[in-house]
This record gives sequence, C-alpha cells and structure tokens, in this order.
Amino acid sequence: MIAFIKNNEVYTIRKKLILLYILNVTDIIFTIVLLKTGYFREMNIFMVKAVQNPMLSFIIKIIFPAILLRYLYKQIYLADKEQLQAANIGILISLAMYSLVNISHLVWTALLPVFHLYL
Repeated sequence: MIAFIKNNEVYTIRKKLILLYILNVTDIIFTIVLLKTGYFREMNIFMVKAVQNPMLSFIIKIIFPAILLRYLYKQIYLADKEQLQAANIGILISLAMYSLVNISHLVWTALLPVFHLYL
C-alpha cells in the first residue's frame, strides 16, 4: 500500500486517477440518494443548486470530471519526474478528501434507519 502511495510512475498515477473518478461518481450517487430521503442537504456550496436537478449534477460530477481527468492524464504522461511527484501529491490529497466524503456518506447511509425511528 505504501509503495502504491509513493509511486510516481505514470501507470500508477493513472490508476490513482481512475480511483479518484470512481470516488467522485460514488459521491454524487450517495448525495442524490441521501438528499431524496429528506434528512440531508448538500454541504458543497458549489453544488447546492446543481443537486436540485439530478441530470445537471450528473453532468457536472460525471462528464466534466471525466474530461478533466483525461486531460490531466495526457499532461501527466508528458511530465518530467519532478512534475510527476507534484501531481502524485495533489492526486493523493484529492483521494484522501474524496475517501473521507464517501466514508461520511456510508456512515449517514448506515444511520438512516435510526433517523426513521426517531424522526
């Protein structure tokens, strides 16, 4: 695991970008599902209006990031060793943040039965 985190090779960074995209997609799926329960609200100030329209939120959170990550991968493919190290750090920070967001969604999903009992 540590080797995967520290590895700055293009192939490994590509895997990290794919993982980042998957976490991004699961974030919007969890968000839409949890918002439909009526017990939750969107905390990301940039997405508050977008999540009111599920199609718009899917475009913003699925299509746009796919294009952006594809572009980023092309740039990383051309990067030198120092740039790969910087990119790896940025990607790891993003992975950590999205992991925490998804863990939060999982916790709230697990707590849904409790909300139904007491509210």
